[in-house]
Amino acid sequence: MNLEINAVYHGFKVLQEAYVDEVRSHVYIMEHLVSGARLLYLANDDDNKVFSIAFRTPPADDTGVAHILEHSSLCGSRKYHLKEPFVDLVKGSLNTFLNAMTYPDKTVYPVASRNEKDFHNLMDVYLDAVFYPLIYENKYTLRQEGWHYNLENPEGELSYNGVVYNEMKGVYSSPDAFLENEAMKALFPDTCYRFESGGYPDAIPELTEEKFLNFHKTYYSPENSFIYLYGDMDIDATLAYLDGEYLSHFVKTGTVDSEIPLQAPLAKTAEVEAYYPVDSGEDCSGKTYHELSIVTGKAVDTLTSMSLRLLEAVLLESESSPLRRALVASGVGQNISGSYTGSMQQPVLSIRAAGSEKDQRDKFLSVIYKTLQDLTINGIDKKLLEASLNATEFKMRESDFGPYPKGLIYGLGVLDNWLYGGNPIEGLRYKEALATMRKGLETNYYESLIENYLLDNTHKVLVTLMPQPGKEEADQEAAAAKLAEIKASMTQEELEQYAFECAELHRLQAEPDSEEARASIPILKRSDIRREVEHIAKEEEILGNSKLVYVPADTNKIAYTNWYFDISGVTAEQMPLCFLLTDILGKFNSKRYTYEELSTYGIMYTGGVTFDVRAISAAENADEYRLYFVVKAKTLLENLPKTFDLLEAIGLESLLSDKQRFQELLAEIKTDWDDEFFNRGQNIAISRLYAYCGAGARANEQDQFSYYRFLKDLSENVAERSEAVLAELQSMLKLFFQKSCYTLLYSCDREDREQVRGECLQFADKLNEAPIAAAPVALPAPGHNEGITTPGKVQYVAAGGNFAKHGHKYTGAMRVLETILRYEYLWTKIRIQGGAYGATARFELNGLGVFASYRDPQLAKSLEAYKELPAWLKTVEIPARELDKYVIGTISGMDTPLTNTMRMDQAAIQYIKQVPEELRQRTRDQVLDVTNADLQALGQVVEDMLSDGLICVVGGKQAIEANKDKFTAIINA
Repeated sequence: MNLEINAVYHGFKVLQEAYVDEVRSHVYIMEHLVSGARLLYLANDDDNKVFSIAFRTPPADDTGVAHILEHSSLCGSRKYHLKEPFVDLVKGSLNTFLNAMTYPDKTVYPVASRNEKDFHNLMDVYLDAVFYPLIYENKYTLRQEGWHYNLENPEGELSYNGVVYNEMKGVYSSPDAFLENEAMKALFPDTCYRFESGGYPDAIPELTEEKFLNFHKTYYSPENSFIYLYGDMDIDATLAYLDGEYLSHFVKTGTVDSEIPLQAPLAKTAEVEAYYPVDSGEDCSGKTYHELSIVTGKAVDTLTSMSLRLLEAVLLESESSPLRRALVASGVGQNISGSYTGSMQQPVLSIRAAGSEKDQRDKFLSVIYKTLQDLTINGIDKKLLEASLNATEFKMRESDFGPYPKGLIYGLGVLDNWLYGGNPIEGLRYKEALATMRKGLETNYYESLIENYLLDNTHKVLVTLMPQPGKEEADQEAAAAKLAEIKASMTQEELEQYAFECAELHRLQAEPDSEEARASIPILKRSDIRREVEHIAKEEEILGNSKLVYVPADTNKIAYTNWYFDISGVTAEQMPLCFLLTDILGKFNSKRYTYEELSTYGIMYTGGVTFDVRAISAAENADEYRLYFVVKAKTLLENLPKTFDLLEAIGLESLLSDKQRFQELLAEIKTDWDDEFFNRGQNIAISRLYAYCGAGARANEQDQFSYYRFLKDLSENVAERSEAVLAELQSMLKLFFQKSCYTLLYSCDREDREQVRGECLQFADKLNEAPIAAAPVALPAPGHNEGITTPGKVQYVAAGGNFAKHGHKYTGAMRVLETILRYEYLWTKIRIQGGAYGATARFELNGLGVFASYRDPQLAKSLEAYKELPAWLKTVEIPARELDKYVIGTISGMDTPLTNTMRMDQAAIQYIKQVPEELRQRTRDQVLDVTNADLQALGQVVEDMLSDGLICVVGGKQAIEANKDKFTAIINA
């Protein structure tokens, strides 16, 4: 249906129309005349439809009201009188995306689905949630999602609890959060950006019910909304629905003031010193951060924003980046990085040195300014600029956003322009901007950007963030003292009231929704679901001990090549070196190219080359595995020869002998692990637990906590060990890039198959001969029941085991049980009642299983919840309609639309693991046919799996030591 300019359709006036080739869509800008709602519609033939509604939500304090309201609006509404309709949607929807996000200045509620009926259901639940939430009649919503006084009885200890409160405690367990918070406060002293929209933990308890409700009344209005539609839909029916069901009931008042004023530039660079917590007694050398953050223009200036984003990548994000190289060479930090934050009215470009010292601050600043000044005088390397432009264009052409629908990414991206009064159509176009940026290669365009935005610009802040041993303990003691003081000031009547409210909250959380309420959420039927498992075509060719597998696809002249080199013959001593080698590949000089040239070459001619080492177990046996060195490359077909030239230079010609370069890279890798360790906490806990009970998992864990410990040990002895380690890495290259035994999966357009195959074989022919191992080395279990301590404020709590060793087989019912546990048992016990951000359950085809919480304040209670699970499961009786929901929600996760990259990965796992099609089909049938009896039977499986008593916890030192009787070892990370 074509919509005419100035015509009115169901209350929506069409203001502008254009065809935007970049997103292959007819784009319409509309306004709802009665309510004032803005609407952007991208009409195309994509069946993965997207809807979102966004509101400008500028915070006025650090209480996190916008974030808490984002959670709370999805806790029941006028039509959907459930505790959490969002969870019911996740359980029983075929959505391809379903979430909500809080930004510094906006809150966005997006959904996506390929099913027409499901899409409408999702849209209706979200619209009812944002316009008619139950927060006005249920005072416990704020207490659950935001914060409340946790008091079991009047004589008990008073504490804070709440989902967002605990989530943000987790966020502020990372130095990143402290850096960003300090920078934003200094850069934007007069606007909403100075506040923590997610909520600063100490400030969250200052949020009152009145302020909470007023925030919704003020900002959750159609005239403050930005509605986005994308895909192949009946737009006439959709507009009629939006108008009739919702928007026509609101009249534009003109009183909503959500405009975000521009921050006046600072007169001079602000300087801030701040602290983050580390363990008492910890060595603080090399743990200071310096970050220079610069406000750069306006988001509505699409050309400048794209150019500055590119410039940041050129300056800081590759081994050939001149500012990164200068900072590394100066020794001011062990890990140099940059970022460009464009999703705010005034974007910010940041330059960071991690692994530094306080007294390096002035040097950090002087190196930045001297390097930037030299670049404005002598010019930026045109090849590097061109390479980065090519990389940008490749990403836009491929439009591969992993599991996220491209329509969703377009919709989120356009808010960078639309939210601040820009034209959203211009926000979708990029070809003209890219053409201008290419012309800039012939002029001093990029050098002028440096001069105007980075040098001759006083709107900056330099933040120096230093470690403070014992800060976390002191903060916790101060918080406990404050709560004790608060409790002491309460009357007996108040104490009894808070204890009652706490008990009432727990009662409401445990109380199931009524059948009538659950029936209000529309769902599909099991019969609506395709029964046949999706087949990924694979055309196999055997060449001696190696295999070639062609994966047919429409790739738009992009070639994908994924190599799996069998390196199962490496020794136990070489295992950590395998992961180190993948981290440094391409970052040393080779015989023909410097490492800077290799970096530029890779950016110029490929869409990305990655290296990894991975143990892949047999389909149904966690102890039977092979170890692979994995090389993934994607490139335009015309650049395939250059891609293989790059791989040849890296794999066959690398000169791993420069000890100074090695020490720089080691410091960078180790510092990155220091920075990100807590954020990786759940992965670390799960991988460590799996390593207790599976040989293949033991090999993969060598890239997790074991790798971090290896890096720390090597860093402490790097001077004396560098030469020997480099010699070993050089010799291992011959095992990695070898033609004796590999599996190659490649994908391209059918007509290009022979060309791609031929060039792959030419490359393979140049590789080394290497012995083929009969079986990988046996690694010992790393231990069991470990508590891994960090300065974090919350925990990641995992328990699990190997159910196959107890005689049980994987079934499709386990997939359904994962969904049930995530959104029923664990959701209620650990998130709702315990206050954790979330919890997950996994059952692997090879027999491993785990339950794990995320940002969890209740270590002991979570372990108890896992322990009580088998008894609950053995008697569970899920109503038929609810079980249908869980089945549909499970299928939704199994049927995620695949990009070409994702299809290649799935094809590889199916092929290498030798997963039979009949097993995949049987699993899907078991999912679709699951009964309560099937689920009850899993009670014994879970009981047996947990009977080995295996746990692993990563998180706050105080919480772990308070539960030391649960661990055989407590290890300081």
